[in-house]
Amino acid sequence: MSHSRSLVPALGATALLSALVPRVAAEPLSSRGIAAIPVSAVAQTQDQSEMPAELFVRSRQITPPASLALQGHAEEARYGIAMPWGEPRFESFRAAYLSEGGRSWLEAIRKRAEAFLPYIMERIRFYNLPEELAFLPVIESEFSPKAVSRSGATGLWQFMKNSIGGYNIHIDDWVDERRDFMKSTDAALRKLADNYAYFGDWHLALAAYNAGLGAISRAIKKAGGGSVDYWLLRERGLLSKETSNYVPKFLAAASILRYPARHGLSIAWPSPTEWAALETARPVDLVLLAQETGIPLELLKTANAELRYTVTPPYAGYKLKVPADQAAATRALLDDPARKLVRYYLHKVRSGDTLSALARHYGTPLALITQANPGLRPDLLKIGQVIVIPALKDIGPPPSPPKPESAGLSFNGTYVVKKGDTLWSIALRHEVQPEVLAEINGLGLDSVIREGMSLRVPILE
Repeated sequence: MSHSRSLVPALGATALLSALVPRVAAEPLSSRGIAAIPVSAVAQTQDQSEMPAELFVRSRQITPPASLALQGHAEEARYGIAMPWGEPRFESFRAAYLSEGGRSWLEAIRKRAEAFLPYIMERIRFYNLPEELAFLPVIESEFSPKAVSRSGATGLWQFMKNSIGGYNIHIDDWVDERRDFMKSTDAALRKLADNYAYFGDWHLALAAYNAGLGAISRAIKKAGGGSVDYWLLRERGLLSKETSNYVPKFLAAASILRYPARHGLSIAWPSPTEWAALETARPVDLVLLAQETGIPLELLKTANAELRYTVTPPYAGYKLKVPADQAAATRALLDDPARKLVRYYLHKVRSGDTLSALARHYGTPLALITQANPGLRPDLLKIGQVIVIPALKDIGPPPSPPKPESAGLSFNGTYVVKKGDTLWSIALRHEVQPEVLAEINGLGLDSVIREGMSLRVPILE
């Protein structure tokens, strides 16, 4: 997506980064297109540690466009997106990924991908898209569902808030579905398919995924339109530096990960992990769910990374992801009204509340409260603000804190509301804070008072 997320390896960072960012001038490709794959680039045998071919079997056969058909060997056609063999930037990225640090980094990313890649592959088969797109999260998020770029792009596929329209991605106080690996995968693949339908070229479709459809369309117009490809736009300097690197970087990673053993990587792809999405009708605490089902808590957190807290939304309709072999037991647990599945409190701030006092009362460390409330500032609590407090023990809400404003006041008087009165004017007349007057009478500051209503007020001496 449109963002500026840098590729930082987990291992061998200095060596890999220096290799990934050499200042190489763009050079035209042979015949303005794709060079033939060298025979040495693809062996004729299928190593056991290659990605199983059956994971890539499409649900219905399609004939790839002629522009994507590679010359020569049958094995070369296994790439659904043309690889720009010999193009300097592409080759420099390949060399970086195949360095010692680069290989270690790719293997670390593969470990992160285990929970998501089988689902991504299944959706690629459903949409009949090139297999290599399964590896786009490698350069987008390093397969971290909670990745956030400097520009705010979020999730495996790095969606910006302004790019989710029309792709069934929802954001509210409880979830950010850009981090939902199922919803974001479908959204990303649909966006890529839309881009390809518009341009008829996968390199341009990928560039548009990074820079936006409008930016690439304008670049094509500046180039004179017609049969303009990504490499021509890049050669003429019509793309941003990020987008100029984006496509060769992705293709380099995909060319290696599509055939890991042939590139000397000790990658053993996991058996496909099946997921079930169970609709919830009430809030569920992942901590309790893990305890009740035996599903590892970290696996639940990873699969449901869109949750802002460890608690599912209070509204019905959220889909909780669990391993398919645990789905029946989890469904029975969710449907049992006698099973307690919530371990948190929603505390509405009252006058006089402090975060430290709430932490003491609920027996919850202050650090856990602030962690559960991103952006919460202890010195700026507002009356009526709702704070999520992880429940480590069963306890009711704290008593109302003492209010200095009402000290020494006796609310033994009675006042009958007259036409034109407001809670604020009555409080001013009786020299009491409005929220104190409201609370004594079981009202809120926004409550409507009516003529003839009787209110308790202090007796002024």
